[in-house]
Amino acid sequence: MRVGFRFKGLFFDSPAVIKAVDEATYRALVRFGQYVRKVVRHSIKTRPGPSAPGEPPHSHTGLLKAGILYRFDPVSRSAVIGPARIRGKTTYCPVTVPELMEYGDTVRGRDSEMHRYEARPFMGPAFERGEERLDDFWRDSVK
Repeated sequence: MRVGFRFKGLFFDSPAVIKAVDEATYRALVRFGQYVRKVVRHSIKTRPGPSAPGEPPHSHTGLLKAGILYRFDPVSRSAVIGPARIRGKTTYCPVTVPELMEYGDTVRGRDSEMHRYEARPFMGPAFERGEERLDDFWRDSVK
């Protein structure tokens, strides 16, 4: 008489478990991307004039606010969140406008003068708020 258990179906490398974890990863990271995008869009106010240094930038044309995108990258299994590249002539400036807003810098303007821009972070603070909620996005996600 042979007594024993079948352990093969109980390991974490079974196709059903791998599929469930992959789907949960996708759902959690998409929710994370949606949340961070929402926080960023709500932090960028449409107002005239510049925002105070250290505060999120003001949107004058709506391009920055509307250009905040997210997507799930299946190759790296990660969420990619951030501003889309804004088209335009940037041969005079080595950084993009969103980078300039986020980190600040000194750049040469069209008038060949040097201009100092103070940082007005908007992605970093939103990402940190999203990280605080990441556990909620993962909780009970694998079923």
